[in-house]
Amino acid sequence: MNLLTIPHSAQPRLARLSVLAVVLVRSATVAEDPAPARHPDERDGAATLIHRADVIRDHGTNTSATMRLWPLHATAEARMNYVEVTGRSSLHFHPDADHKLYVLEGKVAVTTGTNTAIATVGDLIIVPKGVRHCYDVPVKGERALLLTFDAPPYDPRKTVQLESSSPSPTARKPANSANP
Repeated sequence: MNLLTIPHSAQPRLARLSVLAVVLVRSATVAEDPAPARHPDERDGAATLIHRADVIRDHGTNTSATMRLWPLHATAEARMNYVEVTGRSSLHFHPDADHKLYVLEGKVAVTTGTNTAIATVGDLIIVPKGVRHCYDVPVKGERALLLTFDAPPYDPRKTVQLESSSPSPTARKPANSANP
């Protein structure tokens, strides 16, 4: 008793399908090349994924601070933060390292020395160490979100504030979240 009866007219089609199946199976096994040999310095690990929504929970601007900072990652070699600018920061400089910022949202006015430039989404700002600078938004009520990446990181305790509420323009006080 024959359990599978294939009409004579379907046999060429079945043969073509069989050949196609063999080709597909063979190409699938070819595509699965073995992983390259491990390098002696290679190690196991996984990426750390930080979701912006998990870091920046309060998007409101109902705060008097002109700048807010959310730490993302910090090691002895590098530091990354989100920084929101909603008004003018104080004029300051970092004597020990360059300062790098990437504009994620909005526009930010960057004053370095006596020059002011507007940076927009996608722009990278690099302020060399020792150069006085401050940040502001071009239009009152707007905000800008920046990503800082400092490698090596500057020491906030060494940041020199050039403006303060005291009469001395050279007063030195540590930086805080308002002056990255």
